[in-house]
Amino acid sequence: MRSTDHPWDEIFKSEGRFFPEPFPRFNEVVQIFRDHGCSEILDLGCGSGRHLIRLAQESFKVYGLDISPTGLHLTREWLSDEGLEADLVLADMRKPLPFREGNFTGVLSTQVIHHARIAGVRSAIQEIWRVLVSGGLAFVTVSGRRDEGEFEEIEPGTIVPLTGQEKGLPHHIFSEGKLREEFQDFDLLDFSLRAEGKVLAVLARKP
Repeated sequence: MRSTDHPWDEIFKSEGRFFPEPFPRFNEVVQIFRDHGCSEILDLGCGSGRHLIRLAQESFKVYGLDISPTGLHLTREWLSDEGLEADLVLADMRKPLPFREGNFTGVLSTQVIHHARIAGVRSAIQEIWRVLVSGGLAFVTVSGRRDEGEFEEIEPGTIVPLTGQEKGLPHHIFSEGKLREEFQDFDLLDFSLRAEGKVLAVLARKP
């Protein structure tokens, strides 16, 4: 599948910059990054830029990676409108990331890495580990339960909606125990359930 064939590119083509606001408690994560001395942040799955823009406004050195050329185009336009700079990369998170080992002091990824089969999710987590410096932080959120509607289960724990805005996008659904297991190589600093259990969030540090 070429990047331009990905369902997210079709979503951004039809919906534009439809995620304008950062996720709830975003400012808390910004403060955590500051408190831990994180300065170079990778926004993994930056989409149309809602978090990347805010991080750039907070004077972090920001890198954005996404599989959607349209999403990156929207981000680039937004950066230009705000007079901001960031490095943007078109790539697939399910494959080795185009960054050197220990390139970042922080990684932010919200509602992104679960959009894959479990092998792809694990690859993304391994790559988050690899590109972080020792002591670097990752704040990651994933799906904790499936939405209502028709779906097909393509492997244990991974479904593909047959209707709705995210039709055709795989969703690996996590339990707290499963997410902790996948992040077992990290030091888990915080774990929380959000949006009535729909979202699981983990704050992890690379030892």
